[in-house]
Parts: sequence; structure tokens; C-alpha cells
Amino acid sequence: MEIKVNFLDKLRLEAKFDDFTLIADQPVRYKGDGSAPGPFDYFLASSALCAAYFVKLYCETRNLSTENIRLSQNNIVDPENRYQQIFKIQVELPPDIPEVDRRGILRSIERCSVKKVVQAGPEFVIEEVEHLDADAQSLLTLKPDTAASTFIRGKDLPLEQTIANMSGVLADLGIKIEVASWRNIIPNVWSLHIRDAHSPMCFTNGKGATKESAFASALGEYIERISNNHFYAGAFFGEEIAHAEFVHYPDERWFKPGPDDALPAGILDDACLRIYDPDGELRASHLVDTNSGNVQRGICSLPFVRHSDGEVVYFPVNLVENLFVSNGMSAGNTLVEAQVQCLSEI
Repeated sequence: MEIKVNFLDKLRLEAKFDDFTLIADQPVRYKGDGSAPGPFDYFLASSALCAAYFVKLYCETRNLSTENIRLSQNNIVDPENRYQQIFKIQVELPPDIPEVDRRGILRSIERCSVKKVVQAGPEFVIEEVEHLDADAQSLLTLKPDTAASTFIRGKDLPLEQTIANMSGVLADLGIKIEVASWRNIIPNVWSLHIRDAHSPMCFTNGKGATKESAFASALGEYIERISNNHFYAGAFFGEEIAHAEFVHYPDERWFKPGPDDALPAGILDDACLRIYDPDGELRASHLVDTNSGNVQRGICSLPFVRHSDGEVVYFPVNLVENLFVSNGMSAGNTLVEAQVQCLSEI
């Protein structure tokens, strides 16, 4: 996760990440105003909050109330080395909680991510850069050996080249991808979660038998989703975009409703109408896209090619977003590879 820090007045600092802002200050005894917790206070609170989160998660899974559960954390400082500390987490449990759940609650705290990272010993890299946003691939720790060539059946390029190509495409667009988490719970099954460091709502997941194949999967999914505007499919774009020259794609067409809210001619074909309107109940107002919400403009439709004869069929954006979401989107090293991926998913 990328955290950017701004320097405020006196000793106050501002940390920005995701959609959140944290303010830090120093106590009066350290020349601050004491207007906010200090950075180290946030660090201490993070482990206590993380422990409480896993207790809450366990209790919700087991249908246990947390009303009378109390948790506290104290840090015990070594008098000879203030950086050597013991974090003592204590949990007060009500007497009506069964013994098996008492043990389960204590074990759940062992899963605390902050605790595990501290115990593993993080590595700090401190460096000077010309521009913080210059290297869009700086957060990608997995860099496959370019000399290796791992081929997967059905793919047109080796895994390593695929990762290099897709990483390059995103870097050229200035998209700074960060890996939020890795999972490898059982052998030969890897998954990861990647996202845009500057826009965390843009994220994808990847799966594979190896780290590299999972990474390629995540990058491919990211490219397919950003190429199809999927990251913003559930958002209202606002009045300015709703009245712009185009809302979704330059080749979109808008169709005005017919008399009595009837479906206009020109959208869908007979085969589609038999599927989506078998009883003749579908109305034009049902197909206004929610991204623009522009009822007066009509039904926004996109040109899809009917592969049986190459004819163009205009498909309402509303149907795509409501019924198919991301199913059928794909990315590949070549057009044919992407088509195979698309058909396989459908």
C-alpha cells in the first residue's frame, strides 16, 4: 500500500492512503502541540486493533456476542534497549463463553497480520528518487527471470514474456500497480490481490499453480477490466459525462424509446429478443444505463459483432452491466488467445 505524507504546520504530518487521511503530531514535551497521536502511537494501536479485528471475526463466525469482551494491549520497554519491547495483549472474556471458544479466541489473535509482519522482521529500503510517481513498476516485487521461458498450454507466449508485456503496458499508462496480498494456503495453489496504488478501487485478483502464473493472471484481469471500463461499471458518472459527446465509447449509439415506452427498433436482434423479452414485458425505460441516468437521451447501446454472419447488433449497456458484469471480458498476448480466453470463460 502506498502512503503519501505531507508536511503541515509545526510538527504535524498528514498521511494519505486509499480514501483516508491521518494526522500525526508530537506531544508538547517533544515540542509538538499534542493535537493528534504520534506516529509510534498509531503503530502501537495498529496491533491492538488488528488483534481485536480477528477476535470480532471469530465471534461473528461462531455467532458469539462481543458485548462483554474487552481487549487491551500494553508495550513493556526493556530498560537497557528501548527498541526491545514486549507487546502484551490481554483479553477479558465473560464466563458464559465455552472453553473451546475461549481457546479459539486466543488462537485467532495469533493470526493478526501486524503481529506476523513484526515477528517476521520487515526490511526497510530508504532511497532518494527524482519523482515519486516516476517508476510505475517500483512496487512489483515479483520480477521473473527474463532468461526463463515457461510455456502454458493454450498461451501464445511464455509466462515471463507475458508478465513483462502486461507490466509494460500498465507502466506506459502511468498506472502504479501494487501487490496488496499473496495467498498460498495449499501447495501449487497461489493467489494474489493487486490494485492501483493511486486508486485502490481499481483492483483484481489472480490465481495460478505458481507465483508467476498467478501474477500473470492478475495483470491480465486488470488489463481486461480497465479496457472495458469495468472498474467504474457500478458508478454514476455525473451530469457532465452524461451529456458529453459519448458516455462509454465513441462508437456508442443512443436510441429513443418508441410510443408507450416500447423498445425502439435497432437494438438487439430477434434471437436476443427471444431471450430477453420472451413475454413482451420489456420496456425501453428498463434499459436506460445507470452510469449516465440520462433518460431523455435514451438507451445507450454498443456495437457487438454477430460472429455467425458478421452483422453488427447494438446491445444496451444496461443489459451488459446488469446481467454479465465481467463475464466474457478477456485479455491475451494475441487476439486469438484473448478470444479463446473469452469463450472459455463464457
